[in-house]
Amino acid sequence: MKPRLYIISPCRGEDIWRKRRATFVLPQMSLAILAALTSDRFEIKVTDELVDDIDFAFPADLVAISTNSSNAMRAYEISRRFRDKGAKVIMGGIHPSVMPDEVLGHADSLLVGEAEDMWAGILDDFLSNDLRPRYRCGTYPDPSAIPSGKWDVIHQGRYYVPRTFQTSRGCPYGCSFCSSTQFFGMQHRCRPVGQVISEIRDYTGRIAVFIDDNIAGSPAYAKELFRAMKPLRKRWAAQTSVDIARDSELLRLAAESGCAGLLIGFESVNALNSGDVKKIRKVAQYEEHIREIKAHGIGVHGSFIFGFDNDTPDIFDSTVEFVMRNRLEVANYCKLTPFPGTRLFDELSAEGRILHRDWEKYDRYNIVYVPKNIAADELHRKTAEAYRKTYTAASILRRIPSRPGNVLPYLAMNISYRLGAKRLRSS
Repeated sequence: MKPRLYIISPCRGEDIWRKRRATFVLPQMSLAILAALTSDRFEIKVTDELVDDIDFAFPADLVAISTNSSNAMRAYEISRRFRDKGAKVIMGGIHPSVMPDEVLGHADSLLVGEAEDMWAGILDDFLSNDLRPRYRCGTYPDPSAIPSGKWDVIHQGRYYVPRTFQTSRGCPYGCSFCSSTQFFGMQHRCRPVGQVISEIRDYTGRIAVFIDDNIAGSPAYAKELFRAMKPLRKRWAAQTSVDIARDSELLRLAAESGCAGLLIGFESVNALNSGDVKKIRKVAQYEEHIREIKAHGIGVHGSFIFGFDNDTPDIFDSTVEFVMRNRLEVANYCKLTPFPGTRLFDELSAEGRILHRDWEKYDRYNIVYVPKNIAADELHRKTAEAYRKTYTAASILRRIPSRPGNVLPYLAMNISYRLGAKRLRSS
């Protein structure tokens, strides 16, 4: 009988958006990649707790838990329940990589860094009954070694799209609040275009969603990718920097290759926050770039953060006005969160401004530090108010694009955010 491996991504215990379940939840690529890296010597079961319940009756021999800071407390609970039944538990992801000593108090083993170069050896050690407490990926994996995910083990029907795509890892900006660069690094590492195109060609879904931190982080690579995507006639969405609009050829190729929408982390309309947000631009530049993007028929989903030290109470209205003035198809507002391992966390810790280490609250919606120029209750209340103003029926109708094919997806996203905003106000 094969040993049983159970791969789990926990849900945050207080995830206020969880009830959206199958609305705009994306499948976890880390689960599919770990399954692909696992040899056929194992029986594999995979659960993403955002869409499925964990099967605690499954007789797992080894449990691998993908752990970030906001789901760490839930991961520890899951680990305890399986260890009590005799299973070995290994944790990997951002939180174990930046808080290894804490995590080892709740698991038999942990992996620091990315899995591609390490997972086969870890499984060999487990089969030899020689699982070590710590494994560390000494160098970033060659992007060509990132496999296509094993998506058939994922409950694909529960998600907005049945799978996601990744062309690169790493981000060059190094913003003070971002934990991604602590895990993936600041070098933009790109997978071979041929590998990515092969995956997209085999994909039968309605829209391809890329999970890169910045799909246009290497413009020459992105142009090659977009040219190769054009004959596939797939609509797609991704995250990028507003700087994509500074390269007219790059933006044109993105549109011609089927780009329907871009998630752009503007983060702040307050230029004084440039010390924390390395990609920040003047508002006038933002607006010029947005016009360029929208002129190519591409929707803009803007992401903003409230609570930087240079923010004052007028930041909320000025941000909502920016969203409305530029008719951003979607906008989300988060509270500044000092994730462990980031420069922001270290700075606020040194200043005695971290309120607690209840990681479950490190979810971008709870306030876990002492703000400088905005009272905590005002930060909470006015973030909810910003959502209310942005997602009135009149606002939604004004911002919905007229381009055929974009109306229904963006309308559905706005309705989803409108419902989520109501839960925020009542929480």
